[in-house]
Amino acid sequence: MHEPDFIDKKISKAFNFINEDKFNKAEQIIEDLLNASKLKENLKTRHFQNIADICLTLGKFDLARDIYVKADNPSGAAFALIILKEIQEAKKILLSSPDSAAKFWCEFLIELFSGNKDIHESPSFFTIRNFLELTVYSLLRAGNQDYIKLLIEHLNKLLDINQDSEKFIGYAYFHFGDLDRAVSFLNSAIKRNSYDGEIYFTLGQLYLQKGSVYGALAMLENAHLLLPDHAPTKELLDKTKSVSEA
Repeated sequence: MHEPDFIDKKISKAFNFINEDKFNKAEQIIEDLLNASKLKENLKTRHFQNIADICLTLGKFDLARDIYVKADNPSGAAFALIILKEIQEAKKILLSSPDSAAKFWCEFLIELFSGNKDIHESPSFFTIRNFLELTVYSLLRAGNQDYIKLLIEHLNKLLDINQDSEKFIGYAYFHFGDLDRAVSFLNSAIKRNSYDGEIYFTLGQLYLQKGSVYGALAMLENAHLLLPDHAPTKELLDKTKSVSEA
């Protein structure tokens, strides 16, 4: 058995389990990789990066911080520290981080979560797109409502930069399982951009999970109009029609 190839396959399998919401199985794979001595010897920087990303999704922020250090990713370690409310430690570790979008996002979060009323460095359009959903989801997993409140209080400024900010927050609540909050943010987002088929598709999924078949049907029909070639939308729309006609 070629260990590096085996490790890559195991990590890929863990990511697949996360996409299927099988978090316990993903966690078991990570534990096996980190605890098996023969495998640990073959872990490379890229492996540690992937494992840290998985730990972050699983809500294992202390472990993610430690593994980001092994991956030589100080910005990743700083992000995990911020989620854990360890702002001063995050500041220290960012001093050794090269400039990157992740570093700038962490610096924005540190300034915001430190209670500064005036934010000197606002995030860019792409930084918000890349990191806002992950940040809110991570804060939800950590039970860090104080920081979520500060982000939402800053929402209007984020919307001035990226009008999809509410959508990203809604997605975070959706993946966390808070369907009511997800619907609230996504309905606000759709008022800002009524041509975003992705939001209608997600709302269709949400309404189905909430047991509202006709609400889902309306959302999915809108999604199909805007995304006529999107196979998952058509498939879910057909299934929902069958349920509504039964």
